[in-house]
Amino acid sequence: MGRKKLIVCNLNFDDNETIEEKVSKMFAPENLIACFSEKNYDVYKKAIQHANIQMVLNDEELMNTINAFFDSGLNTSLTSENTYMHRNTLNYRIDKVKKLTGLNLKNFDHAVVFKNLMIINDMIKNFEQDENEEKTKNKKNPEISK
Repeated sequence: MGRKKLIVCNLNFDDNETIEEKVSKMFAPENLIACFSEKNYDVYKKAIQHANIQMVLNDEELMNTINAFFDSGLNTSLTSENTYMHRNTLNYRIDKVKKLTGLNLKNFDHAVVFKNLMIINDMIKNFEQDENEEKTKNKKNPEISK
C-alpha cells in the first residue's frame, strides 16, 4: 500500500472554468478540508452566493426533497415512499438541481459535494449571525467592545 500525497489547498481557477466546475473543485471533500479557513472564507461565500446555487438553497421545498433524498441513502424509490411523492416529481426536482448547479445528486461524488456545500452554507450563515449579534451587543453596550 502506497503513501497518500499530502493534499494542498488549490483554489486556483482557470478563466474558462464554469461555475459548476469551480463549485465541484471547491466543495470536493479533499479540497474542502484543506482549504476552508478564514483566509478563503470570502472565496467560498462568493461561490455559494452564485444565483443558481442560491435558487436551490433558498427553495425550501427543493431543500426538503434533497434532505429526504440524502436521508434515504440516495434511493429514489425509498425517498418517494417516505415523502409520499410521485417518483417523477422527485426525479424532476433532482434534475432541477442538476440543471442549476451541474451536480447530479444521484451520483455519490456529486451528492457529497452538494452536502458539503450545504454544510459550508450553514456555517457561513451561523458565522454571520454571530457576527451581527456581536455588533448589536457592542452597540447597546459600548464598554464591552473596549
